[in-house]
Amino acid sequence: MLRTLDLAVLRSFLLIAQGRSFVETADLVGRSPSAVSLHIQKLEEELGAAVLRRNARGVELTPAGERLLGFARRLLSLNDETIAAFRVADRRPLRVGATQDMAEAVLPDLLRRFALAHPEVELTLRIDRSQTVIEGVRSGALDVAIALHRDDPTLVGVLAEERMLWIGARGLDCPADRPLPLALFEPPCSFRAAALDALTQAGRAARLAVSSPSLAGLRAAVEAGVGVTARTRHSLTGPILTDVGAALGLPPLPTAAFCLYAQPGEGWVEREDFLALCRRLV
Repeated sequence: MLRTLDLAVLRSFLLIAQGRSFVETADLVGRSPSAVSLHIQKLEEELGAAVLRRNARGVELTPAGERLLGFARRLLSLNDETIAAFRVADRRPLRVGATQDMAEAVLPDLLRRFALAHPEVELTLRIDRSQTVIEGVRSGALDVAIALHRDDPTLVGVLAEERMLWIGARGLDCPADRPLPLALFEPPCSFRAAALDALTQAGRAARLAVSSPSLAGLRAAVEAGVGVTARTRHSLTGPILTDVGAALGLPPLPTAAFCLYAQPGEGWVEREDFLALCRRLV
C-alpha cells in the first residue's frame, strides 16, 4: 500500500538538519519539544531507517538522513510554493486610472517601480479622460487615479503643474489672417476649453479641423500638419512635434495641474505604496 509522508514531520526534520535544536524547532513549528521528538520517531518508522543520531555536540544526520535531506527540501519547497500561489490569487488587485498624457509620460516608470516592489500584485489599468477616471475613484471602480484638477472629494493633492503648449508640426505655416486649424479632444476637455478661451480673448480666428476622443488621433492629425493642438510637454514626442506658440504668434495658455485621486482614509499597504511612488515621481 502506498504511504504518504507527513509534511509537518518533514518540516521538523529539515529544521533540525539545518542546525536548529529540538527546542528551537518546537518553537518554530508551534509544537512542544516532545512532539518534535515524536515527529522524528514517526518519520523513522515510516522510512524504516534512523535519520538522526545523537553525539557529543548534539545531533547529526545519519547516511539515511543525508539522503532524505534533498527530498525533504524539494517536497517542502513545492508545498510552500503552492500555498504562496493561492495567497497571491486571494490578494486584492490595484485598480489604477490615468489620463492618456500621464499614461504615456509617467505611468510606465510608476508601474515598473511598483512591480519591482510588489511583483505579486495584479494591476488593472484604465486609461481615459480625467472626468471618467475621477468618477471611477468616487464610485469605487478604481482605487487610484492621476488626472487633471477637478474639485472632488477624492482629490488627494497636486502632483505637478505643467504649462500648456501650442503643439504643431515643425515648419507648420499658418498666417495670422487665416483661421487657425485646431485638433482637439471632444468636449468636455480642459485643454479644448483653455485653447478656445485663449484664442477668443486674443481675438484670433480659429476653426476646428479635427475632433478626436484619443490622444493618438490628435497626434496623427498634428504630425500630418492638419491642425494645432493644446497639450503639455509630455505630448512632445518624436522629431515632428514642437511648440509652435511663438512662431505662430499664439496667445499664452494656462497651466495644467495633474492631481492624485483616491478614497479618503488609509488604504491597504500596496495602495499606499503606489500613492507614495506617485508623489515622488510625477
